[in-house]
This record gives sequence, C-alpha cells and structure tokens, in this order.
Amino acid sequence: MAAVQLVMFDLAGTTVDDTVSGLPLVAVVMKDAFKTHGIDIEAETVNEFRGLEKREAIRQLFVKTQGRDPSSEVVDRIFQTFKETLTTYLSSIKKEIPGTTATFKYLKSKGIKIAVGSGFPHSVVESIVKTLGWSGLLDYVSSSEKEGHGRPHPAMIDAAVRACQVRDPKGVVKVGDSKADVEEGKNAGCWTVAVLTGTQDTQTLKAANPDFVIASVMDLPSVLKNIEGKKVMNKGFRFTNEEK
Repeated sequence: MAAVQLVMFDLAGTTVDDTVSGLPLVAVVMKDAFKTHGIDIEAETVNEFRGLEKREAIRQLFVKTQGRDPSSEVVDRIFQTFKETLTTYLSSIKKEIPGTTATFKYLKSKGIKIAVGSGFPHSVVESIVKTLGWSGLLDYVSSSEKEGHGRPHPAMIDAAVRACQVRDPKGVVKVGDSKADVEEGKNAGCWTVAVLTGTQDTQTLKAANPDFVIASVMDLPSVLKNIEGKKVMNKGFRFTNEEK
C-alpha cells in the first residue's frame, strides 16, 4: 500500500465551523436565496444536498421542493443571489473545527501535503483560507468553480493530485462531512474518511461506505496509522474518541 502523500479536506462542516445563529451557513444562505425568488425551503432540506457544487445543489433543491426541473436561467438567478448573500455572511466565518490547524501541522511534520476543496465560489474559498490563517499550511486550494466540476466528480481531487505530483491515488486521503465527499473520493480512487462534525448523520455517511468514519479531523492521525498498516479499503472502520 502506498504511503499517504496527500490529504484533501472539505471546508464547511469538516475543517471550518460555518454555523450562523445555530444553523449551517449554507442552509441560511440557500434559504435566503430561494426566499428572494419566492420559494420557501427548510434548513433540513438544504442539508440533504451538502457537499454538492452550489448550482447543482440549487437544481436538486428546486426539483425536490417544486417537483420539476428548473430552467438554466432560474438556476442562474438563484445562484447569483446565493453568491451575493453569501458574501454578506463571510465576516461571520472566523472559526475552524477544533483541532484543524493542529492536524494540518501534524501532516506537515510528516511530509504529507494538504489540499482543500469546496463547492463554494472560489473567491469565497480563498477568503476563508486567508481568514483562518491557513495559506502557509496548504499546498493546493481548489473549488468546483476553479476545476469546472463539482462533487461527486473527482475534478478537485484530480487537480490537487496533479499539483502535488502524487502518482498513486492510494496515497491520497479525502476527508469530508457529506455523502458527496465520500462519493468524490471513491470516484478518484483514494481513501475516504467521513467526519461527524457536519449536518449529515452517521447513518447517512455510513450508507456511502467510506473507509473510515471518525468524530472529527482531530482523529485523522489514527486513521493514517491504519492506512500505513495496510488496512483494506472501504470497510467502514470507525474511530471515535471513546474507541481509541
């Protein structure tokens, strides 16, 4: 089994605390964007589509709530409102998921490269990275907008692999808090780690059959030790603070 050379992290819910008034940022902004266009949706419904590129999330939300496919023009209008509304909330995003920076530093100490990817617009991704002081720790910053495809397409991971000159996908670990993150990692042929710090519950995440389910990114070092120990992929190993 190849040694781990690169870890690709999601942002919101995985490494970034995106809660605004007790709700996930994406849910708040998406609710506001749809409401601006005369459609009421619930935060719980938005959470079902966490991890997707935001235009695709809008399309699927529209189908679920309206029972029909939206036109591309409708998606574009809601997406534009989403981006404008998101910008107004960015100043509220100032906290990492506890232990993220420490985990990044641990990876750097082991010579493992670090990338982040998100379904947010790329300018938002760059703003979050800068605000949290991660610019000097990351080897690659990606987004679905930058790469031209959103999850579950593996474009963001593929771009990070190329940028970091990793040759074997089994030397790559994808970490995220959504089913879409797990599917993205599987499509890239790499190890998949689901974390429980987002809005999707254990049952939803385990149904995607990740290689590991852990409480948070703080538990990632234990996962890496198991990967280095040549554990078999896609067996749904679970590590929590209580089990270590």
